[in-house]
Amino acid sequence: MFNLRTIALKLFRAGKTQVITSVITVAIAIALVVMICTYGFSAKAKLDADIYELYGDSDIEFGFDMEVESYLDAELLDKVENLAEIKSVAPVLLDPMVYLEGVDVHLLGVNNDQLTKSRFHFSQDIHHNEIIVSDRLLQTLEKSTGDQLSIENRKFTIVDTLPVEEFNIAYISHPDMKAMYPHMGEGKFALVQTIPDFEEMVGTTIAKMDERLRVDLLNESEFVQENIESLLVFIIVLTLFVLLITGTLLLSNFRIIFTKLQTQFMRLRAIGATMKQIAIIVFTQLTAIIVIGIVMGTFIGITMMKFGLNTVIQLLDLPPIETRIPLMTVGGIALSSFLVLQLFVVWQVWKCSKILPMQMKQQEKRAVWTKTKSLISGGIAIVAILLLLIGYQVNGPIQSLIGTAVLTALLIYLLPYAFQLLLKHSLLLSRKILGKNMYLALQQLMPQIRKNKTAILTVISLMVILVFCTTTMKSIASSGENFIEEQFQTEVYGTYDLADITGKQTLEMLADIKSLEGVQNVYANSEILSLEIDLSDKITYADIRATNFSQLEETTLTMGAIVKASFAKKYQIKIGDQLPILDSIYNKKYESIVVHAISNDENLFRYNDIIVDWSSPIANLLALDEVFVDADNTDILQPIINKRPALHFTTKTAALKEEEKMYQQRFALITGTLVILMMASTFGVLQTLSNTILQRKRDYRIKRLLGLTENGMMFVIMLQSLTFILYGVISGLTFGIFFTKLFWLALDPTTHTLVDMVAILFTASIILLLTLISFSVQGYIMSRRPLQPLSED
Repeated sequence: MFNLRTIALKLFRAGKTQVITSVITVAIAIALVVMICTYGFSAKAKLDADIYELYGDSDIEFGFDMEVESYLDAELLDKVENLAEIKSVAPVLLDPMVYLEGVDVHLLGVNNDQLTKSRFHFSQDIHHNEIIVSDRLLQTLEKSTGDQLSIENRKFTIVDTLPVEEFNIAYISHPDMKAMYPHMGEGKFALVQTIPDFEEMVGTTIAKMDERLRVDLLNESEFVQENIESLLVFIIVLTLFVLLITGTLLLSNFRIIFTKLQTQFMRLRAIGATMKQIAIIVFTQLTAIIVIGIVMGTFIGITMMKFGLNTVIQLLDLPPIETRIPLMTVGGIALSSFLVLQLFVVWQVWKCSKILPMQMKQQEKRAVWTKTKSLISGGIAIVAILLLLIGYQVNGPIQSLIGTAVLTALLIYLLPYAFQLLLKHSLLLSRKILGKNMYLALQQLMPQIRKNKTAILTVISLMVILVFCTTTMKSIASSGENFIEEQFQTEVYGTYDLADITGKQTLEMLADIKSLEGVQNVYANSEILSLEIDLSDKITYADIRATNFSQLEETTLTMGAIVKASFAKKYQIKIGDQLPILDSIYNKKYESIVVHAISNDENLFRYNDIIVDWSSPIANLLALDEVFVDADNTDILQPIINKRPALHFTTKTAALKEEEKMYQQRFALITGTLVILMMASTFGVLQTLSNTILQRKRDYRIKRLLGLTENGMMFVIMLQSLTFILYGVISGLTFGIFFTKLFWLALDPTTHTLVDMVAILFTASIILLLTLISFSVQGYIMSRRPLQPLSED
């Protein structure tokens, strides 16, 4: 006696080919998803681990340069610790030149707090007269753990070692070193852990406490972090696309399987099988396909990661990852993929369980439009348009994405009805112009529209994904290059992390840079500050920025201000007017600025209303933001960087190279994913259409008996297949461009999207060529078969 699950698995024999194809489809998709997702998460984990290895929990380091005979005192440390944004502060004593039994050693006096341990990577507490040394120093001195070392006539016991081979370094307790070197105060420098996102503000505050302090924000890997994070977002989007395509392919394969099991299901229902029992059989079959495919795909993905991913990373110059495979991450990805694909299973189970025995023979009925569908579609359209309008008004990406996706899905749902209506009204015209074979081909397509909708949906989805990915990539590449060209007004461009350099200090620093050999010119912009302006009849806010007037073609003066034309027109400001500057919060009045010129130059007023020269008194309120240096490279600026470590320089050439590298990384990932998707999707769609034709071969032979020639039959088969694929490709391209344009317009109206027609037309041509070849062969074979006996079919 068989139970329902045993019956479900035994029924697989009726559609072995489609079951195997479905399993392979899932396996390929899961292998791809596992590999790209695991790569993204592993790369992020490795970056986080590398950053922690460098800095631990420390966000800021501040102290005095070695050549300055100054040290931190308790009063300064108390001021820093009392800042609201501070989590912890850890002072460190340092003597870079201590002779330890004849060897030069970097000696640090450290506390046993977690911040210090994370930064200097030791775990054991250091007590009185104890020392931790590097492996290199231990080998040099030919010592071992437990031995004693002599420093300044004091004996220290080695309690642990550090895995450092590059130099000789040793840690002793902070109280011991303070007792040995009392003139060093509380430390040479200190570590600071802040509340996230407050590093810049805290660094600026610390820098203002003492002008001699060197403040380092530990953000050297910020660009790499942004690269990894954006890459991870891209990978997640690609994963969703892969699972969407896989789901539509599975629906096509499921339909073929259940067409072959139709007789068995009818018998089960006819002898009294309930809807629930049919649902259990269907659910068991489809779940078995997905589970087997996911297990195979996960194994293949792990194997590819183990033996092939490093080669791919080297070829594409992708960020490195950890060498070990994160099995928990892989398991989470596989489980998430299973849950997503189960949604398609639930849909298919619901469809199969609600069909009565006599309805199972009516699967090929034409799509019929009803009044209920009109009301539901109209309501969905109104909701989608409202979401788009809301997203456009408030610049809401979530509303824009949902509205665009819903509207696109609605149009795709309406597409079969529109296609059927188009075929219906073009039948007579096609017969008059193109002959009876064309008429016959189009007439036989009409009952197949609903039957093959999942296959066509796959083609449409593939083309939408292709258009969205290639258009977004091309637009990002173009906008990235344009942004760099606008940002880098000179070959060398610098940014300053803190806000402690204003008007007079900025001019002094620019003079120091200008004096360096190899620097032709230098100028700087400040951050934009919103200040109140008294316009006699009312007070308004104006966004003010400082720059070097000497760089502007419009003026040769260094005093006064240049006002944006639209701002001047709005508030009736004229050349020669004096604009009093106020600060109502602190009840302060600043020296008025005189309007020297009114301009509509967009390069001067990107986000500000007024610009002043650095020599203007009001510039003492404006902090340095960016520096432009006319030089060939950043090496010549090293003396300035040593004085101001919060100042970071890069070159336009390096920025363009990094931008190109990031583009190539994403382009390679997208191209590889799209190629695999295209191959799998095309194979699945062609297989579905081929099965549809094979199921109707009896009808084709009847047409042959009624006078259809061999070549005519071959033409009909080719034409029907090409019509379906063209229908999917053209619709997919149309909806893809519509979705992409509408999405980016709603998200950012200023975005200029560039459609990559070369990639799109190339892909479409390949799909059409494969269709033509496949169905030319199938049409030729079927048209040459003998007409008798029909009963063999």
